[in-house]
Amino acid sequence: MDSSARPRLNPSAWLLWTACAATAALLVRNPWYLLGLAGVVLLVGWRLTGEPPGRGTLALAGSIILASTAINLLFSRAGDTVLLEFDIPVLGGPYTLEAFLFGLSAGLQVVTLLLVMGVFSRAVTAADLLRRTPRGLYPIGVAATIGLTFAPHARQAFLDLREARQLRGALRGSWREAPRLLTPMVFEALERAMDQAESLAARGWASTLPVGNHRWQAALAYAAIAAAVLLCAAQPHQAILAGGLLVVALIVRWMTLREDASPIRHQLEPWRPIDTLVAAFAAAAALGLLWLSTRVPGMLGYYPYPTAYIPPVAWPPLAAILCLAVPAGVGRA
Repeated sequence: MDSSARPRLNPSAWLLWTACAATAALLVRNPWYLLGLAGVVLLVGWRLTGEPPGRGTLALAGSIILASTAINLLFSRAGDTVLLEFDIPVLGGPYTLEAFLFGLSAGLQVVTLLLVMGVFSRAVTAADLLRRTPRGLYPIGVAATIGLTFAPHARQAFLDLREARQLRGALRGSWREAPRLLTPMVFEALERAMDQAESLAARGWASTLPVGNHRWQAALAYAAIAAAVLLCAAQPHQAILAGGLLVVALIVRWMTLREDASPIRHQLEPWRPIDTLVAAFAAAAALGLLWLSTRVPGMLGYYPYPTAYIPPVAWPPLAAILCLAVPAGVGRA
């Protein structure tokens, strides 16, 4: 089925899918599972946009994997299987196969997580995120929206300026002309961002900040949240106390946001059965991998030290990863 003919998934479903796919990427370290997850994410992105992964995406992924592998190989001295060793102090090695494999798996994990976020950036727009921002956080949401769209605006301004230069006969440019190109590009991007901010304000997005006691309540709530996080990090055995403090702080902050909220409401997209299907399979994948990580800790991980070995493959993690491929067949952005 053509991507344009398939129904559009709800942005909330994409948010849940992204959270579950990112959770899977963080839980898994086995290279085989990471390759499977990366393949699923690439398939979802392909079906989402109707275009295969470009050279830029593949080049970026390859460079990240290569850099991670090279750094770990050069600076890690652990491992029993020595590949190379030179008679150079400090830099001479040994360079081990275990360090190579560990750096390779780390690079695969980073690339997989970035691919997940790439699908998220194409499936969910800044406007979708802004509609789902709590009303008390509208000013932060507007600022974040402008920040998220500045880079695309800058890229489009660069393309427009380059096309204009080509029309004037400047087919090639040198680094000395970079300031002449950079200055108008930044101004053009800022102008487009300001236009978007004005359009958001014209459509009724709130721009008021908490005043009076509400400001102090917000400050105390954020201080309590920070204290809970620091307590949990410094004293892990006090996790229950930190969790209770965090819950109380979040409740207080939520009550403050409700009192500061604007009466304006923005209608969200309808939630359909296909959204429930995508959300259910994504949640099942994340919960399944989380359960496996706690019940069978070594199934998802890969630690090639002190002696390298080929990581095993089991069907439960693969089945959980395949659950994340549902958006490729039922919907589009």
